[in-house]
This record gives sequence, C-alpha cells and structure tokens, in this order.
Amino acid sequence: MTLINKATRSFLIACLIVASLGGLFCYTLLRRFFDDEASQQLKAQQAKIVAQIKATNQIPQHWFSLSDSLIFQETNQTVVETMDDTLLPNPLDNSKLLEYRVLTFGVATPNQNYEVTIQKPLYETEDLSKALFIVFGLVILGLVLALILVNYFLSNQLWRPFYQTLEQLKTFRIKEEKPLNFDTTDINEFKTLQKNLSQLTQKVRHDYLNLKTFTENASHELQTPLAVIQANLEQLLQAQNLSQNQLEQIVGLLDTLGRLSKMNQTLLLLTKIENQQFLAKESLDFSAVLTEKLGLWEALIRHKYIVLNTTISPKIAVKINPYLADVLLNNLLSNALKHNHKKGEIKIELTHKSFVVSNTGTQPTVPVEQLWERFRKDSTQAESVGLGLSLVRQICETSGLVVHYDYENGWHKIEVCF
Repeated sequence: MTLINKATRSFLIACLIVASLGGLFCYTLLRRFFDDEASQQLKAQQAKIVAQIKATNQIPQHWFSLSDSLIFQETNQTVVETMDDTLLPNPLDNSKLLEYRVLTFGVATPNQNYEVTIQKPLYETEDLSKALFIVFGLVILGLVLALILVNYFLSNQLWRPFYQTLEQLKTFRIKEEKPLNFDTTDINEFKTLQKNLSQLTQKVRHDYLNLKTFTENASHELQTPLAVIQANLEQLLQAQNLSQNQLEQIVGLLDTLGRLSKMNQTLLLLTKIENQQFLAKESLDFSAVLTEKLGLWEALIRHKYIVLNTTISPKIAVKINPYLADVLLNNLLSNALKHNHKKGEIKIELTHKSFVVSNTGTQPTVPVEQLWERFRKDSTQAESVGLGLSLVRQICETSGLVVHYDYENGWHKIEVCF
C-alpha cells in the first residue's frame, strides 16, 4: 500500500467516525428539541384555555385545531395535571396507531369542574426529524467525499517530489558516473532529502571506485610476490646437500604458500562478485558445460577410485555469467572429491529444475548451515581454507539461484535450484 493510499484510508476512517458520531448527536438533539417544542405547545394551549375560562367563566364553545384534539369532561374530583405519551388510532385509518402526547389538567367555572385533555400528534415531528437527518447525512457524506478527493489530489501533488526521488533511486547504478537528477521542489524536507541522497550516492560511488581499484591492484601486487616466493622455494627444493628436515620445511612452506595464494584469489573473487563486476549474464547450455567439465575431471576422479554416476538432461539452459558458472562447477566438483571417502561415490543429477551434486563422506563436525560462513570449515579438513561454500553461495545469490546443503545417511548433498 502506498503512502498516499494509507493516509487517505486513515483520513476516510476518521471522517466516517466523526460524521457518524456527529449525525447521531444531531439526530438526538433534534429529537429532544422537537420533544420539548411539543410539550411547550401543549402548555401554551393550556394557558390560553385557562385564560379564556377565567375571562368568560365558561368553557369555550368553539375551539378548532387541525392537529390537536380538545376534550372537556365534567368531574367532581380534583384533577392532577399529567403529561404522557400514548398510542391512539389514526383518524384517517383506524387500523393504524399513531403516537400522541396527551396533557391532562383541571379547570373550574362558577358552576362546574372540568377535566381537560389536549392530544397532540407526534408523527409530524418524527417525520421532520427523519427528513432533517437524511438531509444532514447527505450533506455530511458529500462533505466527506469532497474532503477525501481534495486530500488525495493535494497529497499527490505534495508528495510528487518524493515519488520522483524514489524513481531516481531505482535508476541509480553504482558503476555509472551519471549523477542523480532530482526535480526541484519548494518543500524544505524534500530538499534536505534530495541533498543528503546526492551526497550519499556520491560517497557510495567514490568508495566503490576506491574498493575496485584496491582489489585490482591487490590482485597484481599480492600474486606477484607470492609467485616469486613459490618459484624460489621450488628452486631451493632442487638444491643439493639438503637435509631431510630442510626438505620437509620447504615442502611445508610450499603447501602453506599454495593455500595462501588460493585464499587470496578466492577473497578477491568474492570481492569482485559483491561489487557486481559479473553482472553480464547469458543463457548457457548448462548440460553441455557440465559434460565438458566432467570430462576434464574424469582422470582425477579415476585416480582417486571414485565411482561417478550421472543423470544429465539435455539442453538445460541457465541464465548465468559463464565465468561464474565455471567457478561454480569447479568448486562443487572439488568439494565432492575433497570431502569423499577413498573408493567413494559421487552422484550428479541435472534437470530443468535443479543441479544436484551428492557424495559420500564423513559427517561434518559443525552444523551444516554454519559451513556457508567464510572461514568456517570442518575440523577434519585442515587443508581447507573454508571459502569454497561461501563462494558457491555468493555466485548463486548473484545469479538469482537458490542453493541448499544437507547431510543425511552418509551423503553430502548440495542442490542448486534454477
């Protein structure tokens, strides 16, 4: 839900609550007003009758009223004044009852006491109350609709710079030098937002370029001395008159240097992937690439006496960067060999839904979900640098793929879902 729609909905709910409560209050107030008016009219007519009897010393002989009923009844008792509401037959239709207000009081002439009853119908005031309530409701409804429309269009106009700023942010690309071009606005808050976003994106782009330059330089500056050290150690290894202890130390240094070089290359590759330097994708025939890769690994698999079972569906297309696809396959196959038993087994299955690599091996000494973390490795694999699965996950996330890892019944299983 957009900000404007949410604000409009809240405004609508508030207006409906206020209008409902206001309508109920006004209806109650009108009913009370008409109720008091009816009572006052009866009292006024009572005062007129009493005044006329005092003036003439006799009851009125001709008293006409279209809406009132006047009854004089002789009595020898004292009459207590009362005012009540009651239901009486409709003069036009005796089968229906109408609500009346009845005032009863006593008057006296020199010759006789009388009980006077005045009946006033209330249906007129009730119909008027309903009519006024309906008119009031329609006016309130029209006012609420008008306020909502004005609020919606006014909010659209006021928030337009904000939404234009969001659209500009969607087009922001860290590699492009094109600055963000915000529309001008006279609202101070949006001016501040645009200014801060411009400064932030410029800093992000500057930091990205610095980091990119560092990774490119580090790739050359670190690999060169590592290669020199490795070459010198290999040359030293060929020297004569080396003791067994010296030979073992040089071999250990070469092994450590190889791990260091591999770790450096993997970290640099992870940094490049995170910096989105492999955004170019193409529809790759994954079946052909996998078959070709297995052909290259076939000799090593046979050398380790590993049994390989494959189920590869033909012409499986995957949208991925070709270089990252190559790295992904190398890491998955390398893990399947490295963490396998001697004379173990590898199963590879490729379908239009997923790519699965399974291999026999010992149970990990740490929870499998932790093996995705950098430098997290099984304690039984001392030669591992703990970056292989991190690289696999980073490649899958960059390529829009989902990867799962599980260990069950002596089998490691890594599944990449397309």
